[in-house]
Amino acid sequence: MTLRSALGNAVGYALLGFACLSVVFAGYWAAMSALTGVTAGRVMFVVSGLGAAVTTGFSGYFVRKAVAGQVMPSEFDVSVAYRGGP
Repeated sequence: MTLRSALGNAVGYALLGFACLSVVFAGYWAAMSALTGVTAGRVMFVVSGLGAAVTTGFSGYFVRKAVAGQVMPSEFDVSVAYRGGP
């Protein structure tokens, strides 16, 4: 395993771990809102936690796929899909 691969996997797993923690954070504040009442701050925490979870989750997934070489190259010719004719 090369240094690039090991570092990329570590960063990818760290981002995925942060996404999981963000879901727990949002879940905690959603439960607190359900139990003790909704406030603007709690809604902000839930929305921010879920937004961070989506962003870092997709980023971690993409980093791990990029390190593994399973991402479509940017110079891929997409016009091939439209050459079928009538």
